Amino acid sequence: MSRDIFVQDIPEGISRVDEIADDWRAQPLPLDHAEVVAAVRELAPGADTTDPEWMLVALPGVDVEVNAKDESPLMSFALHVRAADKGAADAWVRRLLDRLGVRAFDPEHETGIFQP
Repeated sequence: MSRDIFVQDIPEGISRVDEIADDWRAQPLPLDHAEVVAAVRELAPGADTTDPEWMLVALPGVDVEVNAKDESPLMSFALHVRAADKGAADAWVRRLLDRLGVRAFDPEHETGIFQP
């Protein structure tokens, strides 16, 4: 399984991409780059964060590349997921999103929004 998940501001209360108003504009995320790096290190202590804009997480059955630019304000970041174990991948992504208090777009999900 391979997919890309895009973390950015998503309007409160929506459960499907098609519910987003045409005139809606994303706001900066309520966190900064350093918080993303810290969360990755906390949830995957063995992650390769040598390049903190392109972090590599290797877990049993799951590889995630976390691509987060060191910019302010932080508007978005991406998770490039490759996994033999979809459940384990979804669980790790959910923990990261919950830890950061954000939501994400998931083009592979029928709603367009990440939902494990």
